[in-house]
Amino acid sequence: MEMPGVPFSSRPVDETVCIITCYHMLLQVSKCYPTTTANFAPELITLLEGQQQFLDAALRRAMVQALILLRNRNQLDPAVLLPVLFKLFRVNDKQLRELLFRHIISDLKAANQKGRSERLNKTVQSFLYSVLSDDNELAAKKSLAVLSELWRRNIWRDARTVNCIASAVFHKSPAVMAAALKFFLGQDAAAAAAAADDSDDDDGDDGDDNASGKQVLVQPT
Repeated sequence: MEMPGVPFSSRPVDETVCIITCYHMLLQVSKCYPTTTANFAPELITLLEGQQQFLDAALRRAMVQALILLRNRNQLDPAVLLPVLFKLFRVNDKQLRELLFRHIISDLKAANQKGRSERLNKTVQSFLYSVLSDDNELAAKKSLAVLSELWRRNIWRDARTVNCIASAVFHKSPAVMAAALKFFLGQDAAAAAAAADDSDDDDGDDGDDNASGKQVLVQPT
């Protein structure tokens, strides 16, 4: 599928459309031919991790949507996919960031719907410590917004979540530091700050919108 020596970003539009069409075809048959298509998701992940900044925007979003569809069909482990999606917050692509934000919240909500998915939660929370210390302000800010939204919706309300957010207080970016501090003051502004940046429109209200600073600060370390 890949043309040697030709960067994805340099390829003509009609070729990008052709590649996206091939992805859609593979998605349609992936359940029928699991062995043949076993490398489909790993190859997409490898491309996204290695060439995320150079991929054509439409192709990059199509690749992410393909992975999300595989996840929604339970053909991809969320513990594998979610860390990849958090890394993609570094990409300067507003539509992509909106897609990532919505899916991450939705997937973690679904995973914890019938009971806490401790294995998945611990895996993602451990990874988030590194994301929140990322020099890329946008990646750290959006990840903090995800944590704040998960807290607001009462999906993640435990000490690990609080400790993850607390680690952002020491971020070198004043914007990230301020968002974390405002969360502890009960203003719950991390998600709002990212929404203002990306116009994220996610009106679900499954939790307490007014978690107070005292409620957060008493969490054990």
